[in-house]
Amino acid sequence: MKGLQRLLAVLALLLATSTVALAAYPLQVRDVAGRLVRIAAPPQRIYVQNGNTMTALALLEREDPFARLAGWNNSLGDSDPSLWRLMQQRWPHATQLPLLPFDSAGHVDLEALLRLRPDLVLLSLESRPAVEGGRIAALLAALHIPILYVDSSRNPVAHLPAMLQMLGQVLGREAEAQAYLDFYQARLNAIQQVAATAPRPPRLFVEIRAGRLGLAQCCFSQGNTAWGYLIEAVGGRNIAKQLLPGMTGDIALETLIGLQPDVYLMTGTQRQRKGARTIPFGYDISVNEAEQAMARLMQRKGLALATAGAGGCVQALYHQFYDSAFHIAALEHLAKMLYPERLAALDPDQTYREVLKRFTSLPDAEFVFHISRNHAGEPC
Repeated sequence: MKGLQRLLAVLALLLATSTVALAAYPLQVRDVAGRLVRIAAPPQRIYVQNGNTMTALALLEREDPFARLAGWNNSLGDSDPSLWRLMQQRWPHATQLPLLPFDSAGHVDLEALLRLRPDLVLLSLESRPAVEGGRIAALLAALHIPILYVDSSRNPVAHLPAMLQMLGQVLGREAEAQAYLDFYQARLNAIQQVAATAPRPPRLFVEIRAGRLGLAQCCFSQGNTAWGYLIEAVGGRNIAKQLLPGMTGDIALETLIGLQPDVYLMTGTQRQRKGARTIPFGYDISVNEAEQAMARLMQRKGLALATAGAGGCVQALYHQFYDSAFHIAALEHLAKMLYPERLAALDPDQTYREVLKRFTSLPDAEFVFHISRNHAGEPC
């Protein structure tokens, strides 16, 4: 009898919880584009345009970030193949989800999208002009399928908190969102307190996906976007910002030789294109593999002259942090490069492991995200 009473009490609690959750709908949220969007009911069939958004969903839907997906554009498998393999290891059923390509220029098979029967569509902020300038936005609005714009790449530090809070509200995961954001903000505040006391902002040049076009090319960078904002968030001065007319572009090696940055940073990725010679940071690689790739890049003509102001030291870091909800580790890596003496005790790799352990159910696995070497091949 007591067992039955306990069972009934549990069922009553579950019913009450469900009723409260449903009572919160319909709700209105503000997306990263600043739009107020009505969500009629808890979404159960979500379409995700940018596969990197799964890092945010992994923080919120911790047991299974793929559970509510009706389909997705698996750009993660292309941009960050080792992380995708880790996700497959944890959630094998993710490989069975319908795939639907959808690029930032708005190219998508609309009929295929509708056949997925989505009740929520998560789109990248950068695709907004194409989506609203074409048929997509009007058609989905007519069918009462809400669009939410998300972003963790164009302006990572500004947009990640807003995105997580919004998705937390929509998914009924507000506590999970806030728990991670409290951790994130505390770590960022600690860095920014150190940066605020620096006599001048250290000057950093970031070569994006160094070797992306082979060993003859240098030096592609970013200004007011992605890595540029990550650098500024920790008190660094992004050299490329003043040199690029747009968000990205090439900067002549001769210009860098004249400017002599305090820190020279290469980002590296396992994303491969024909002729690419990038540093394959991520999971499933060894430090030796990363060092060999970096050594080849450091042998490029003129690079030793461009890095003289940094004492001949070159830093290299995992590129995909720029589009990841886990980018607090990148902020710590950058801060440690800029203020090495004051932040010598900082351990960004441990921070990353803590994020995964405390806030996701992703497995712990070996990774290589950062190395630094001088032109003699020694750590620096």
